[in-house]
Amino acid sequence: METFPLLYRSEVDTFLCLVLVEPISVSFSSVNFFFFLFFFLPPSFLLRLSYTAISGQRKMFPAPSRLVVLLLAPLFFLYHLLSRIFWSGLNARNVFTLPLNFAINFSPVFIWLLIFKNAGLIPKSIRPTIHVALAYRVDRFMFSISESPIGCLLTIFLSVGTAYLIYLRWYRGESSYQKLSSTSSASSLSDDLELSSFDQDLEDLPKSSRVQNVAPGSFQDHPRLGNLEFFRPMSSGDVSANASAINKKISNHLRSSHNYRPYNCWLWAPPALLALSWVILNVDHFFATPLSTAKDIVSWFSYVIGHFCVPLFTAIWLYVFHAPGALRLFSIALGAQNIAGVLTHLVFPNAPPWFIELNGEHGHADYDTPGYAAGLIRAPFGTGTHMVTKGFHASPIVFGALPSLHSAMAVMCFFFVCYYSRWTISKLALFSFVALQWWATIYLNHHWRLDLYAGLLYSIVSFTVVYRWLMSKVDEKFIEARLNYDFENGSTMGMRVFRNTNLQNFFDPLS
Repeated sequence: METFPLLYRSEVDTFLCLVLVEPISVSFSSVNFFFFLFFFLPPSFLLRLSYTAISGQRKMFPAPSRLVVLLLAPLFFLYHLLSRIFWSGLNARNVFTLPLNFAINFSPVFIWLLIFKNAGLIPKSIRPTIHVALAYRVDRFMFSISESPIGCLLTIFLSVGTAYLIYLRWYRGESSYQKLSSTSSASSLSDDLELSSFDQDLEDLPKSSRVQNVAPGSFQDHPRLGNLEFFRPMSSGDVSANASAINKKISNHLRSSHNYRPYNCWLWAPPALLALSWVILNVDHFFATPLSTAKDIVSWFSYVIGHFCVPLFTAIWLYVFHAPGALRLFSIALGAQNIAGVLTHLVFPNAPPWFIELNGEHGHADYDTPGYAAGLIRAPFGTGTHMVTKGFHASPIVFGALPSLHSAMAVMCFFFVCYYSRWTISKLALFSFVALQWWATIYLNHHWRLDLYAGLLYSIVSFTVVYRWLMSKVDEKFIEARLNYDFENGSTMGMRVFRNTNLQNFFDPLS
């Protein structure tokens, strides 16, 4: 057997070398020991080992061992990727504070679910009267042109007028920071990295910025993470140059926009959607007839699958691609509107369209009435439709039509994507989902247009509160951390996982 070069000094490295050179003698317990050691030691050995084998340095191992290493390289990559996800998720926290932090951040959502699941425990004797025809009649007044043209005009006028006032009061997009005085002690800017343009208009930078000129080459390093297989590692010079170039772009953005908001931020989305809501809802109502199998399938996927997956994927997207704290804001906004919505269901219960269809405007409604899946039962999915039907039948809140949380949750996802995403296509995709979800709820006979409109209003209120009092702080902290090369607070989850690789910028919303 060929002799190993003296590259690995520690006893652990020597043990791992022997394990890989003599793979036949490796027992299952040895492999477990190897994986156990990896969590507590820098994975430099495996990284260098796989890289050496893959890069063609064939003299290091005999042919059988090289083959084993090549075959195991994907497993090394997967394991190292999972390790990066683990340590990047901790992000200077520990295994005890991370779940605590998660529980606190998602407490609004947990509270909403807790209220909803236990609503049936409220004694029926003290619960309020169920309004059977009220929502139906208000819906006709606000949205039916043939029955109430004056009500429609009034609704349009109030929607557009309110949207304009909201825009002027909260969404005009004024400057969110003070200018830096010329006598500030902020750091001078370096010519070594060709950032001399920073010297121009220095007084336009944020007052709190203390821009460091040269990025430390090791500021992204993690003591437990080395290079990642199949990705060319960036040198310290590449890391420094990349960070400095992005900071130059950030500073130019601050000078031009005078705020900390993300690139291509559609701040006007909430008032714009309110102004267009009457038209969109009536277009959706028009296409709700006639019934068809294709519509049954599309509406089922939107109402059931989309209602669960779109908020989930929005949360994951915010966590992986955007500033630390963005996911917490989403949880607060979503949880707050849903708590308000479910409390409204409890104190002001209203009958959904399917109840009117089955029992008429004057039908008797009480809290013993079972839930009904309505149009969802038409979907040609045996098991899925059965599960949905059972879920609605056992729902603790049967008369929770107003407001529609299907509408509110879809709209909230749209608002956050419009705020954070730099890609117009993603904003348009979420707008399409809102319109589709509104159509699906009408088509399936689960909500009136009024319910969807009310869900939109709940979302606007919740998002506006979060935006005005919390979002700017998260954005500012993220920008300031980036300008000062604070990788812990100035990186997204994706950036931390793929740190020091060319894929890092893909997860950087400011690159």
